[in-house]
Formats: sequence, structure tokens, C-alpha cells
Amino acid sequence: MAKSDVPTRYAIIDLETTGGSPQRDRITEVAIIVYDQSTVIDRYSTLVNPERAIPTEITRLTGINNDMVKEAPRFFEVARKIVELTEGAVFVAHNVRFDYGFLHQAFRRLGYSYTRKQLCTVKLARKLLPGLRSYSLGNLCKELKIVNNTAHRAMSDAEATLELFQYLTNDRAKPQLSLTLQAEIATSKLPPNLDPKLIDDLPDEAGVYYFYDHKGSILYIGKSNKVRKRVLSHFSAAHKTSRTLRLMAQIADISYTLTGSELIALLLENEEIKRHLPPFNRKQRRRHLKIAVYDEVDKKGYRRLGINSFDPENPPLAGFADRTRAERALQRKAEAYQLCMGLCGLATCSGKACFYQQLKLCQGAAVGMESPEDYNERVEEAIANLIYGEAHFLVIGEGRSPEERSVVAVERGIYQGFGYFEPDFVGGDLEEIRAAVVPKDETPDVRQIIQGYVRKHPGEVVKMEENE
Repeated sequence: MAKSDVPTRYAIIDLETTGGSPQRDRITEVAIIVYDQSTVIDRYSTLVNPERAIPTEITRLTGINNDMVKEAPRFFEVARKIVELTEGAVFVAHNVRFDYGFLHQAFRRLGYSYTRKQLCTVKLARKLLPGLRSYSLGNLCKELKIVNNTAHRAMSDAEATLELFQYLTNDRAKPQLSLTLQAEIATSKLPPNLDPKLIDDLPDEAGVYYFYDHKGSILYIGKSNKVRKRVLSHFSAAHKTSRTLRLMAQIADISYTLTGSELIALLLENEEIKRHLPPFNRKQRRRHLKIAVYDEVDKKGYRRLGINSFDPENPPLAGFADRTRAERALQRKAEAYQLCMGLCGLATCSGKACFYQQLKLCQGAAVGMESPEDYNERVEEAIANLIYGEAHFLVIGEGRSPEERSVVAVERGIYQGFGYFEPDFVGGDLEEIRAAVVPKDETPDVRQIIQGYVRKHPGEVVKMEENE
């Protein structure tokens, strides 16, 4: 690395805020110390009117109350000063994601894109001072005998962070230190407890990835057509919400499973989230359908279809997001297979031939014009086609290597599972391809995933006969 690439100007920054969410909370105090490797060349500190009440617990922590900020400048009044002081400097903070995230969001609300190179003294201390029990600013001050008499006030914490930074970089003559600083700046967006080499090993291929904490517990499961790119996008946007800030602070390891196929990545992600219930996948694992199609056999032996609220204890024939979609889907299949609208719960039958029967859109099951056996056979066909439009098909996609292909199987309208096969080995034998499928459970989520995918990728669908 060229010597000219080594940073020469740093802005040591600390903020106090009304809470932990960059989107919801606001800044109450800013402190900036501009440092050029050897000399402090500028200092700036101000309270900021957050234009909202400061919570009592925050006042207890920082000592900053509503009266103190009442006459303080609002953020837009100090924004230009912050830009000028940090221009051309590396943004340095202890847990830089927090402070940078708040400033980034504050400028964003003003319509300004604030971007700076970043350096985290937590990560730098972990690398240069390994083995400490904690890398909080308070503990590092104790370990290194750094005085911080008014912790949780911006300028006092900024002064302590500067002294910590000076301690960590006190021998700039060492070539490895310059390289370390450059590496930390380059990887500043990565989680502080994560080895950057793990990122280098991630593939830009389709698969499912896992974030773990230091105990090996799964924090989050995701999927992507390009795993490495997607993981990096998590990290680059982590400063935007308190939730992602908490996630980044806990990530200590990453693993992945290649799938080759985007559809299998979607299916595997869904399966793994339900199995492991990661804490940061709450929204997805709580997703549920509201409306479903169920069936029952009446006293005469006819299968009756009906639309009702989704019951997780009662597996439905098909699930939908709302009643309108369910009614449309059932109406289409009833017309296509000449089912009785009354027995499908879509009309009222009076015990005599109805309007639909007169138009030959129904064969009169409700009035005994056809046997339960004949009617139920068509009901079975309609159910199999209710979700996917086809009862028996394979989805053939990319494999995990050039020599391999993936397969997802649906038979009798039910998801069977997925697997992989080598085209040169099985040729075009669909039965051999189907034999490669590993059985999986079907759920309403799985049906939605496959339905959405085949609608967008009809070219990957291979239709089959039931006994093919």
C-alpha cells in the first residue's frame, strides 16, 4: 500500500441521543475533535435541541435534560459546521456504527447525503489489545488509566476516545500499524467481532447464509442469488436502524449453504427459519395466511369446498392473503372443472337445477344429477390445480456446479421436496429426475413461494402426467 494512502486527518466524534434508534431518536449533543496524527487542530461541542422530549432514563444516563436543550440550536443549524470539520477526515468513534448512523440519518432528513470513511476504536482495540474481558469505552479507560470524569457527555467521551486512539497508534513508524489502520478503515462496515477473512470466502452464488453470535447460536438466516453481495449489503446499511445495529454488534461468524437454484434458496431459507427461529427473523417467521380453502364430505358423500379463516391447527387445501383472492381462485377452478357453486360455497342451491347448471357450467351434483364418485373425482383434480395451475410438474433449475441441475417436485398439487441430479447420468428420464428429490413438508408458506416463482419463471417448469 502506498504511503500516500495512509490517512493524515481524523475526526474523533461522540454523540448523545434520545435513544438507540437512528430513525426514531434524535441527537442531543455533538462533540468533534479534529486530529492530524500528532496535534489536535480543532475542537467543537454543542448541545442540540432534539425537538422532542428526552426520556427520563436518558437524562439519568447522560445528565442532559429538556431544560438544557430548550435554547440549544437545532440540528440543521449545526449541520454545516459538522460537514466542514469532518470534510476530508476519517470519522472515528467508539462503536462507530452508532454515531455514524445517527449523523447519516440526521443529514438524510435534511436531504443531504453524508458519507465519510470510518474507523471504529472498538474494532481497533480488539485487534491491537487482544484478550481483554470487555472493549467498552469505560473498561478500556480503566485498563489504560484514561481519565473520563463525565462519561456519557459528548466531549468527555470524545476526549477519552482520542486518548485511546493515540495510545493504539502511538508508534506510527511501524509499517504494520499503517496497514492495520488501512485495513480497519476498509472493513469499518463489517461487524466488530467478525473476522474479515470470512467475507472473502463467501461466494457470489445462490444460497442460504447464517449469522452466528460468539456462542454459535444462529442470529439471522437469509438467502440470495449472490450471497457475498447480499451479506455486504446488510453491513453497509446496518447503521440505519437500531435493530440492525444490535444484530451487527452480535455477529461473530458466518456460514452458508450453496443451492444453485434461487427457488431452492427460498425454500431452504423458509425451512431453516422455521426450524431455528432466529431472533432477528421475527417478521418472517410470524408471517401467516389469513384465509384458506377447506373441504368436508357431506351426508350424501359429496366433497364440499369452503372458504374460512386460516386455522394453523387444521392444514388447509390452499391458503391466501385475503378472502377476495381465495374466492377468485376457487371460482376459476369451479368453472374450469364444472363444480357445483353451491357445494363450493360460492352460491346458494335451492334444491333444483340452478342457473349454472342450465348454462352447462355445472353438472348438477347438488340435485343428484351426478354421482358423488364422479363429482369428487373432478374436485380432486380442481384441488390439485388450485394453487399452481398444474397438478404434476417439476421445476428444473441451476445446480451447485456446472455439471449439476436442481429439481423441485410437485405431485397431485402437493410439494414433494427438492434435490439435485446430473443430466449426463439420468438423461431425460423424468422418473430418474424425480427420484433425486429429498422429501420435504409442505406448508402454506411453501405453496406461496413456489406459486410466485413458477409464475415468474415458466420456462423452468416441466409438466408431468400423474403416472409418468
